[in-house]
Amino acid sequence: MNKSKLIWGGIVAVALIFAGFLWYQSFGNRGKNLPNGPQAKDGENAADSLESILSGDGADDEIFSEEDETDYNAICEKGEWLKIADQSGDTSNVSGKLRKVYPDDTPSQFKSYRYYIEGTESSGLTGSDLFKLDYFEDREVEVQGLKNAAKNEIAVSQVKCAGAETDKDLIESRKTLMNWLATNINSVVPQKAKYEKWVVLTVDFVDERNVYVEYYDSIEDDENSEIEEDTAKKVLLETAAKSGGGYDIKSLAYWEMGEDDFELKTGTDKYENVDDFIASFEYDPELNTWERID
Repeated sequence: MNKSKLIWGGIVAVALIFAGFLWYQSFGNRGKNLPNGPQAKDGENAADSLESILSGDGADDEIFSEEDETDYNAICEKGEWLKIADQSGDTSNVSGKLRKVYPDDTPSQFKSYRYYIEGTESSGLTGSDLFKLDYFEDREVEVQGLKNAAKNEIAVSQVKCAGAETDKDLIESRKTLMNWLATNINSVVPQKAKYEKWVVLTVDFVDERNVYVEYYDSIEDDENSEIEEDTAKKVLLETAAKSGGGYDIKSLAYWEMGEDDFELKTGTDKYENVDDFIASFEYDPELNTWERID
């Protein structure tokens, strides 16, 4: 084969590979900024939204910034307004639980929306930059915007947490309980850690006294550890604050990790039919802090 053709073919191949790399890098950088994968506009599904991103039709306006360091949980707890978008005209307020639309678990009248308010005045939510509402999913909120009574919807201007979400005493009592659990997890669960010690992973509040706690063996945090098993466990605890500090704890159920999920080993899961936890938190043992995850 002609040597010049070989050289030319090599140049073309390198150019194609380089172009593909640039496209992948551009798309990858966009993708990792999405909060929960492609976000659908009102009435769209995730696949449609992905197509709109690739076609460059303005969907980039609804992509999280990697540099966004806003403490949305603090904004929620303080009951501060978070601006979503400018709306011109006379605004109205609606209150209730902010729900994200899921095809199999949404009232039929709201399935064409991305979010809706569930309450005495249930309303579909419309407008731009709605992805910010992800931070308020399943929380009690107040939404301000332009109301369209005929369509039973509101174009969102701003949102803030309300009710129990901003109750300072309630927030503090939850943190006190979680901190106590993080410190005392090794003395309240049924079994001792096989390798090192138990570390709390998450706490799900069924109510203010009953919590599901997931925890794991701290050996999994050791980069030099060679264990391959999943050490995660879960327990359902009934708690009662003692007048002198601390808690009386009753273990209601205990799970160990099976092949695919937790398997109940002892006790009864009396809250297995509860659809929503009132709050869920994840623990960072290095910073000794809690992050609201639901």
